[in-house]
Amino acid sequence: MASSQMSILLLALLTLTASTSAIPTIYDIVNQFGFPSGILPDSVTSYSTTPSDGDSFTFTVYLKNPCYVKYDYLVHFDSEISGKISSGKITELKGLKAQSFWFWLTIDEMKIDGSSLQFTLGLVTVKSDIALFVPIPTCKDKALAACDHSTKLISQLPINAGEIDKVIME
Repeated sequence: MASSQMSILLLALLTLTASTSAIPTIYDIVNQFGFPSGILPDSVTSYSTTPSDGDSFTFTVYLKNPCYVKYDYLVHFDSEISGKISSGKITELKGLKAQSFWFWLTIDEMKIDGSSLQFTLGLVTVKSDIALFVPIPTCKDKALAACDHSTKLISQLPINAGEIDKVIME
């Protein structure tokens, strides 16, 4: 009797362990649909998915806070991002905007196009090298994200006052 109770307990523990370790991350899910993990920042707190039709799912991803990531363009992530994902395509996207010059355009769709990631922003289509989206980026506030490209410039600044005079004279 004790051994059968022990077997049931062991089976219950194994089932619980298997079910908790089998839960994929949102990064695993986007990978399963052909997208690189870096389309989402590192500040994801939770997500939900619902089967839609056939091989697609509707999804909602929750971030700690709204934030920005610098890819080719500065991208704003709302604290809630949603859409419909299928193999190589995300449609009905809500919660993402990209800055083009002084304007913010809503990102409506993402599509894998060979070695590029294609974004639809209203009537505009933009392609970026998919390699930009492989690493999972760190979410930042707007000022820090907008200045990501300036770290090389800062590292090239003169170290001492004598060198500053040389830069000013040139």
